[in-house]
Amino acid sequence: MGSRVGICGGTFDPIHLAHLRASEEVAEELALDQVVFMPCASPPHKKRVQASAEHRLEMVRLAVQGHPEFAVSDLEIVRGGASRTLDTLGHLLEEDPERQLFFFLGNDQFFYLHTWHEPRLLLDMADFVVMDRPSSPRWDLLDYLQTELDPAFAPAEDGWFRLPGGKGVRQVATTLLDISSTDIKHRVASGRSISFLVPQAVEDYIKSMKLYTNAGQD
Repeated sequence: MGSRVGICGGTFDPIHLAHLRASEEVAEELALDQVVFMPCASPPHKKRVQASAEHRLEMVRLAVQGHPEFAVSDLEIVRGGASRTLDTLGHLLEEDPERQLFFFLGNDQFFYLHTWHEPRLLLDMADFVVMDRPSSPRWDLLDYLQTELDPAFAPAEDGWFRLPGGKGVRQVATTLLDISSTDIKHRVASGRSISFLVPQAVEDYIKSMKLYTNAGQD
């Protein structure tokens, strides 16, 4: 059996403490060997990002310093264009077919998985972990899986819902830190503090690069 690796993707515009804390708790709950943070180049399902890919990647690198259980991948940024999860998971499995992948999504994202590119194929490539977030929809997970993705989903061990092939989906409760990248950007733009919302190294980088201000670099 290969290593158990969590994949936490996103724009990270900027990365903040809620991203880090939730990932830490999921890694502990599922006994993962590592969590890889993967900033996307151009998200197909979100409005445009404000900071450049290079700035967002550097902020993620600064955020995970000193945490050996966390790693950073520039795979989607180097590939460029719209970041499709199908391509990303396929690349990671080609790289190491023995690696067991766990793809992290918040409630607010997961319940739109049926609108993604080839969602059923994604469920053959990785286990999906649904993380609770403040103000996210409280839909019935099994009902959603069976109705929108595959009627073959069924309850399994330890809170998992699995397909006959073995891959599954599990909801993991995490500490609900009501922090958003949008709010952080608004705070910076209006000259307010973002201390204790992002790691200190990320705050220092945002200030030094003048990110998220009218005079800042995109």
